[in-house]
Amino acid sequence: MRAFAALARSRFGDRRLSWGAVGVLTYLLGLPDGSWITERILAAQRGEGCMTVVASLRELEERRYLRRVVSRDPVTRQYSTVCEVFERPYESESPAGEFQKVRLVAA
Repeated sequence: MRAFAALARSRFGDRRLSWGAVGVLTYLLGLPDGSWITERILAAQRGEGCMTVVASLRELEERRYLRRVVSRDPVTRQYSTVCEVFERPYESESPAGEFQKVRLVAA
């Protein structure tokens, strides 16, 4: 038995995205909702440098495929970041049911 995935063409049709950003986006979209991951873990998955992964994440954010939501716990006063990952660039508000939340922790 072979494992496969159906991927949206829109992800590959956006020529503004580098191959690195497409790869990171594809990986993030394949994770289950609520997954916890760091830039270092992403880099280690393919032997990339951490700064290469950070650049790809920044590119995805600039092109509106990734949105970082930073919140502060009122009790512990610690900050946490949840990244919303989209198959297509998001509009001003996130479409219901179209994003996947991935917890990205700064390395």
